[in-house]
Amino acid sequence: MRTFWTTAELLALGRSEREIRTAVRTGTLHAVRKGHLAVPGAAADVVRAVRIGGVATATTAARAVGLWVPPDPVPAGRDTFGRQRDRAQRLHVAVPATASRLRDPDDPHRPLIPSAAVVVHWTEPDALAGSGPARLAPPLVALRHAFLSLPPEHALAVLDSALHHRFLRTRDLHALAAALPAHLRPVVFAADGRAESGIETIARHLLRLLGLRVEPQVEIAGLGHVDLLVEGRLIVELDGREWHDDQDAFEEDRRRDLVGAARRYRTLRFSWYRVLFRWHEVEAAVLAALAD
Repeated sequence: MRTFWTTAELLALGRSEREIRTAVRTGTLHAVRKGHLAVPGAAADVVRAVRIGGVATATTAARAVGLWVPPDPVPAGRDTFGRQRDRAQRLHVAVPATASRLRDPDDPHRPLIPSAAVVVHWTEPDALAGSGPARLAPPLVALRHAFLSLPPEHALAVLDSALHHRFLRTRDLHALAAALPAHLRPVVFAADGRAESGIETIARHLLRLLGLRVEPQVEIAGLGHVDLLVEGRLIVELDGREWHDDQDAFEEDRRRDLVGAARRYRTLRFSWYRVLFRWHEVEAAVLAALAD
């Protein structure tokens, strides 16, 4: 079901201004900003992006379509009104370069005040022509903005997820790379749609930067697929969940470790938290295991 409309689109379909006002009054539609409406249940952050005067992009758009996204928190501190910020995620909005009168994402009566909580990506109007009724930047545009606003390994994880879930094709990588600064192009071509989680992508990329040979989703007899195989002898498994909530899964992990050891593989397991926030510990453990 379509979630966003403009007044002009509804009038073109034969709805009268009176019918539109009635729909807003009864809650069938919600007024987002002047001339823009949304159905109930529309994704909150996409609504906020439209209220500003653009469309969702980067991690905001990726999250809306179910891709893996890294933490992208608003820096700690106070907002433009002096209120203490919580650890909400940054809002990314793509705005046509010709746009004016940008509004606050939560109050259409206020102008947008520059804030660390909102990342405005000024974009060529033609590039946003494919945003459509979902009010999401086209995939290549959203990914370009991700690469321009996130650490490279985090943006690569979003790109891997887009490939894995078929929002993007491998042949599209050349167009994405061409739209980015030269130093980011090799990161784009490091994409691998086999990755099953963003944590796997981040670990793979950072380990390769150490000069290590890393292969994702390798099948080993008796084990099935392992997340990463480093230098052909070290298995690295990554837990994308915040905790193990399944005793059977926990026991299966231990079984796999024993089978790997019997086949002369060593296994290291790391949580999402270690990969994202304590990488130096992961790096040290991998290098020590390879040195044995």
